[in-house]
Amino acid sequence: MTVSESAINYQKKTKFALIVSNILSEPLFTLYNFVIFILGKDLGATPFQIAAFTMLKPMATILSFYWSSGLTKKRNSLQSNLIGAAFLGRVPFLFLPWIHDAWFLIAASVCYFLFFRAGTPAWIEILKLNLPDKVREKTFSFGYALSYIESMFLSLAIGALLDTNPVVWPYLFASGALLGIAGLIVFVKLPINSHFEITPTPKESLKELLIRPWKNSWNLMRSRLDFSTFQWGFMLAGFGIMLIQPALPLFLAKGLHISYMEFGIALSLCKGLGVALSSPLWARMMAKISIFQMACLVFFFFGFFPIILTLTKLHIFLLYAAYIVYGVAQGGGHLLWNLSGASFAGKGEDSSIYSGVNVVMGALRGMVAPPLGGVLCVFMGPTLVLFLGALFCLYGGYFLLRRRFSFAI
Repeated sequence: MTVSESAINYQKKTKFALIVSNILSEPLFTLYNFVIFILGKDLGATPFQIAAFTMLKPMATILSFYWSSGLTKKRNSLQSNLIGAAFLGRVPFLFLPWIHDAWFLIAASVCYFLFFRAGTPAWIEILKLNLPDKVREKTFSFGYALSYIESMFLSLAIGALLDTNPVVWPYLFASGALLGIAGLIVFVKLPINSHFEITPTPKESLKELLIRPWKNSWNLMRSRLDFSTFQWGFMLAGFGIMLIQPALPLFLAKGLHISYMEFGIALSLCKGLGVALSSPLWARMMAKISIFQMACLVFFFFGFFPIILTLTKLHIFLLYAAYIVYGVAQGGGHLLWNLSGASFAGKGEDSSIYSGVNVVMGALRGMVAPPLGGVLCVFMGPTLVLFLGALFCLYGGYFLLRRRFSFAI
């Protein structure tokens, strides 16, 4: 087999793995979006439990940072890292048919989120090794759009089913987890276009294990001004997105009194439509303009979402319009968050450390913004919190817009 034939073989198998894994993972991911509603409507979760769920997610992301921190030293463990994370994140949901408890659903959901984030750096590095830049962006955006189209139909079906028969949600979660676990077979057979030399690594103390990932990330941010500038812009906009998360269920469920079906239409059909239609366009745009220019556009779209949402009391159509805009923003944001590490790393560097910084920065803002948003909802009300989140997103776009000519990436 020639070099070009071998490269094509890697690309075909990687594309197949990405598409199959997305299709089989989407049912559980779609159900995960209903957790906050299931907690409030069917399990009678207290405000403390909902707040705990919001706060535990970013704390779990911090732990996920350690799962992938050793990849730079153990390049031969990419597959096992990815498969192990995907398996462990799904297992707790298998017990939901027998354990109908709000705290257990919170624990299972946080575990899923932890390992979902933990496996991302390994998966992005595999994509970087197996797919050239333009092919990687197009394939990733296609797989993401396809999974969102699937999510559109799933959310409508799930919303209708839960409105008429709410007791089935534990069995839906268990079934989704089994499908996701079955999909891991494509990663077992996936070849990686690189030769890894297995070299012995010195043993590290517990202190060194705890500090090293943070030290490496700090050194990277100091040495790469372009990457740190991008991260601070992302931090501003991401803070705004996280700030409005506690306000959304209050505004939607208590302010607008929407049903599962209306929520499903907004979240899946409208948001999914925005993602599916915009993802291919974002992929083409990412190949033509700088990552800073693309981030500006994405953050502006995120900023428009809560502004339009606050006008929903005028007409329910604006709820659906807001989530279409959110979908457009999500399509670009998903590409930025997942592929920015590979873009900044280029061909010569390991992208997992860059992706790891994305993970931990997201965790840091996630630990501060949602609790702060919850407190502000008490004193200001959810509507004003939505406007405040919009300002952070718009300023994040403006922050990078001022620096768009400073860097070539």
